[in-house]
Amino acid sequence: MGGIVSLILIYVVNRQSFHWTMDVHVPWGLLAVLSGVLVAAAALTSVVSGRQAMGTDVVRAVKEDW
Repeated sequence: MGGIVSLILIYVVNRQSFHWTMDVHVPWGLLAVLSGVLVAAAALTSVVSGRQAMGTDVVRAVKEDW
């Protein structure tokens, strides 16, 4: 939503009210790398959390209930 508002401000409001505009440059490569790092960190966190949750103490507790 913020991106849409900023584009409206740049290309519509500034042009009509102030008679100027600016170029917009989106660093797609950097955004892609940061997104990949974020997904990898989330995957690593889920694997570590899952392994801790399924530790030997949990398995023993379930076996004792049977």
